[in-house]
Amino acid sequence: MRYLHGAVSYPDGACYFRVMPGMTAACCIEFLRGLLEQFPQREIRVILDSAPGHHNHAMTKFLKQNPRLQLQYQPTYAPWTNPVERVWQEMRRAVTHCHDLPHLGAVLSTALSWCQRFAATPERVRRLASFQGAQHS
Repeated sequence: MRYLHGAVSYPDGACYFRVMPGMTAACCIEFLRGLLEQFPQREIRVILDSAPGHHNHAMTKFLKQNPRLQLQYQPTYAPWTNPVERVWQEMRRAVTHCHDLPHLGAVLSTALSWCQRFAATPERVRRLASFQGAQHS
């Protein structure tokens, strides 16, 4: 199984997407390591849900070693508090909603193509990632 992880930057519309083999703590840490490398000069705050892979000893140790990275956990069952959820919603609409893709590889390929096109439109990224206009769904 493959999982698409992603982060967006509201101030400038920059994006970072990466396909990972799972949703484990190790995968989360590897994604965050890549995010730190992608934006080497920035303080980074990531909003996360309460998935088990986001809370553990390895994550605590990683955060202590990377002080410019801050994690902010959203309340349980509150996806509207995380702006990237609107990005995922938009991607699902474009990639899987009413589309008959023949296999999981096609879904992944189409999703990655969408991510590349999306990342090339910083104004759209900022609009979707904005806290303004965020609605409780």
